[in-house]
Amino acid sequence: MTLTCTGFAFIVAQLTCISPEIKVDAARWCEVARPITYSSRDTPETRRQVRAHNAKGVAACGWGRR
Repeated sequence: MTLTCTGFAFIVAQLTCISPEIKVDAARWCEVARPITYSSRDTPETRRQVRAHNAKGVAACGWGRR
């Protein structure tokens, strides 16, 4: 992983670093990810996250297709 930093000094020093995003390809993600279910006790935010995870699985891995 390469970390790129730029900066300048003029009375106040400023340093900005940019780290590249680590991307996992869909094929590898599909090997390890599984659909998630939620319970009636889960919060609305948890349910939203579960729906987003499962939507990614449908799009990338074809979950639910026969």
